[in-house]
Amino acid sequence: MSGLRVLGPPRGMDDLLPDDFALKHRVVEVIREVFKLFGYLEVETPTVEYYELFAAKSGEEIRERMFDFRDKAGRHLVLRPEVTASIARLMSTKLKAAPLPIRLGYIADCYRYDEPQWGRKRRFWQGGFELFGSRSPLADAEILQASYEVFVRLGMKDHFFRVGHVGILRSILTDYNVEESVQDRILTMIDRGMEAEAFNAMRENGVDEDGVKAVEELIRLKGEERGEIFSKASDILSPWREAGKHLEELNTIIDSAVEYGVNSKIIVEPGMARGLEYYTGFIFEQGVPEADVSLNGGGRYDKLVELFGGKPTPGVGCAIGITRITHYLSEKRGVRQRAKRPCTLLVGIQASERYISRVAGTLRRMGIPVEVEVTGKRLPAAIEYALKSGIKYLVIVGSREESRNTASVRDLERKTQVEVSLDEGGRLAEMLGERIC
Repeated sequence: MSGLRVLGPPRGMDDLLPDDFALKHRVVEVIREVFKLFGYLEVETPTVEYYELFAAKSGEEIRERMFDFRDKAGRHLVLRPEVTASIARLMSTKLKAAPLPIRLGYIADCYRYDEPQWGRKRRFWQGGFELFGSRSPLADAEILQASYEVFVRLGMKDHFFRVGHVGILRSILTDYNVEESVQDRILTMIDRGMEAEAFNAMRENGVDEDGVKAVEELIRLKGEERGEIFSKASDILSPWREAGKHLEELNTIIDSAVEYGVNSKIIVEPGMARGLEYYTGFIFEQGVPEADVSLNGGGRYDKLVELFGGKPTPGVGCAIGITRITHYLSEKRGVRQRAKRPCTLLVGIQASERYISRVAGTLRRMGIPVEVEVTGKRLPAAIEYALKSGIKYLVIVGSREESRNTASVRDLERKTQVEVSLDEGGRLAEMLGERIC
């Protein structure tokens, strides 16, 4: 019988070796630090969800790229392509009676059938911040503030924000009685850079040339000079009062973020759009100069909980790209995070398995991580293995140590060795515990 062919992971889905996982875990740790700093409670949702949950408002690009399938009962399911819809489902069901505001965080893997390339994987991890129950610009600004904290704590101080407000374009289109589903399609075109197609769709749906020209000018208007950008945008929006209010709100959000201490480059884009159809207000992306894709993005979605049967509940949030950031830190910045392993190797030389296990148990109950040598290496080979593996101490037990209820501790860096009774737990802890990796 021939063996199986050599199998790798499915295309676009990565194996993570110990050092790769350690770097990813560091990114996750920082996100969780910021959860705690801002009061976000971590939740978890299933990897598999109903197709309808994401087909409703996740946007054309995501709908085209979902991993969807039928289960054995014929139910239409997907591997989640993002997580905000799942969190909104939680808010409409199990958390419908929760006191507001409520801050929820998550760490989750997502799946999209993208063409694999740098920054795009078919399986990728996200860390999200979702704040429900407030329409205040302070809530929107908080998402920028939390995002800033994550990037700075990861050493990515040269990051920048692109910020906009989808309510600006939606208000203009609404004034021309453009249906919401058509608005979604037009905004998706703008997000994809299909501006000519977007303008034609606007004309086909009753938007006159003044409206088309205003949208075109807003899309072209972007930059860091906030005062100048807002002044020009205000002039363009003078015929559309509601859109002007959204512009003022965007300015307030940015002001609040800056006053907090967000000193990153902020690029203001009044005509900005994002592919997700559920956005209703403030939107943003966060990136770095060396990457062509955003590493974080989000915005306001005030109708999503209600869409899933919950009571009207405003929400705003973001999804930080853990996988993208990990790749960026590793490949663009050369950041390395070595996987931690015990700095103590327990070697048995003619000691019984029972005694080796007793010594290992004694050390671990004292909080000392220990790796037991289980392949029968003799002492020279064990020392060579320890040195190659970054292990600093050997705990050696042989027949003599077993008869005396002791262990011999060898410091490989200082090249010293001392025999210690297992009854002297404090001395063992002092020798190994305080200097442990």
